[in-house]
Amino acid sequence: MATKATSMMRVEGEPLPLPAYERRCLRNADDLAAAGLVEEALVELRTLVHTVPDSTRGYLRLASLLRQRRRSGEAREVLEAAVAHAPRCPVSREALAEVCLEIGRYDDAIQHGMTLLAMRPRSIQARDLLSTAYLQRGQYERALRLCDEMIRLDPCEPAHHFKRGVVLQQSGLLAAACQAFLRALEISEEGELSEACLAAIDLLERYQIRQIVLLATEDVIFRLQVIHDPAETLLTRGYYLSDAALAALSSQLRNVPMESAPGWRHYWYH
Repeated sequence: MATKATSMMRVEGEPLPLPAYERRCLRNADDLAAAGLVEEALVELRTLVHTVPDSTRGYLRLASLLRQRRRSGEAREVLEAAVAHAPRCPVSREALAEVCLEIGRYDDAIQHGMTLLAMRPRSIQARDLLSTAYLQRGQYERALRLCDEMIRLDPCEPAHHFKRGVVLQQSGLLAAACQAFLRALEISEEGELSEACLAAIDLLERYQIRQIVLLATEDVIFRLQVIHDPAETLLTRGYYLSDAALAALSSQLRNVPMESAPGWRHYWYH
C-alpha cells in the first residue's frame, strides 16, 4: 500500500501543478533579472502567461520589466491581455492606466481610471490617475475637482496639496497655487517633496513680486495701498505671498523710484 507521501510524489516528466509552475517561473524570472539577463527573464514570463493565461502576477511582472526597459508600448499590450482575462482585477487596470499615461494615451487612461473608480469609489489612486490625465488634457476644472476629493479623503497627505498647486498654477490661479504649495510644505517631511514645494513657491513668488513691482512703479495709488496693507491689497489683485516674500517685496518697493505716471493710470485699477 502506497504511503501518503508516495502517492503525492510527482512522476518524472509530469507537468507541475499550475500554482507551482507559476511560482517557479516567477522565481526563475526574478533570478534572471537580478543577474542582468532581462531578455531571458522576459522569455520566461511570456512562456508563463502563454501557459497560464490567467496568471495576473505573470502579466504584471512582465509589464514591469518591459517598463523598466522603456518598452511601454509592449507593456500596454501585456496589461490589456491581463485586463481581458481578469476585467475585475483593479491592480491590472491600475497598471494599464499608468502605462497609458506614460505613452500619452490620455483618453484610454481616463477610460480605465473611470472604470477603476467605479470598482473602488473611494480609491485615491484612481483619482490621482484621472487628475493627471485631465491635467495633460488641459481640463483643469475636472483635475482640480479630483484633487479636492483626494484631499477630502486624505487631508494630511502633502502630495495631494502639491498636485492641487500644480493644477492651479497651470490654470493661472497663482495665489491659490502658492497657498496650496505652502500647505503641502507645512505638512511634508524633509525630502524630495518638500524641496519641490520650496522650488515651486520660490518660482511663483519671484514671478509675482516682479509683476507687483512693475504695477507699483506705474501706479502710485496701488503702491501706497501695498505699503499700507500688503496682504489684503495683493489678495484682491490675485496675488498671494508668504510673510518672507512680503518682507522681500517691501524692501524692493522702498528702492523703487516714485515715477510720475499718467493720470489715467491712477483710475485704471479702481
